[in-house]
Amino acid sequence: MKMNRRTISLRLLAAALGSWPEAFAGFNEARPSPAQQTPSAAANDASFDPLQEIKNSFPGSIKLSEKRRLLEFCPDETCDGFLASNDVSMATLKDFAYLYIYYFSDYLVYLPEWRQHDDATRAAEGVLSKPEYRNCRKDYGREASRCVLLDLSRGGRIKLLFIRYDEGQRNVVHENIADKLIEKKGSPKQE
Repeated sequence: MKMNRRTISLRLLAAALGSWPEAFAGFNEARPSPAQQTPSAAANDASFDPLQEIKNSFPGSIKLSEKRRLLEFCPDETCDGFLASNDVSMATLKDFAYLYIYYFSDYLVYLPEWRQHDDATRAAEGVLSKPEYRNCRKDYGREASRCVLLDLSRGGRIKLLFIRYDEGQRNVVHENIADKLIEKKGSPKQE
């Protein structure tokens, strides 16, 4: 079969168009989630919400009332609660809650395995890498987290609560954050 320039040009065009979708396949993919980004990239992303990792792993466990400035993590009928004063942003309250849940919460049935997930670790690192917490950069995450939590709770700006719903009513106990942050043995991944 004899090919002239026009036939060759049409075949080359057809071949190029046939491979075109593969060449541009990555351009319309969604932006990676903050958990998939590096910690510093996640921290600089304005849409970064560390609680999304908890919501993905424990659906329905996060209750947030912006009006009351209250965030609750309730994997069962008991909750870790975080109450913020009016001068604390909701983003800061979410950071506080995530760091406390990841490093210090006592939910032994639910959290030890979750803490071993790479996405959970990246979200914690993302929070700790935020510029506003640079004064708390320590050798490892647990110490840096303790520093951030103590700083943010200073002067009652964020209070720690233990909340129970399992007795037919809502019972709230105010916790001492400093007592809760006393050195505890954590998993190696947390240290």
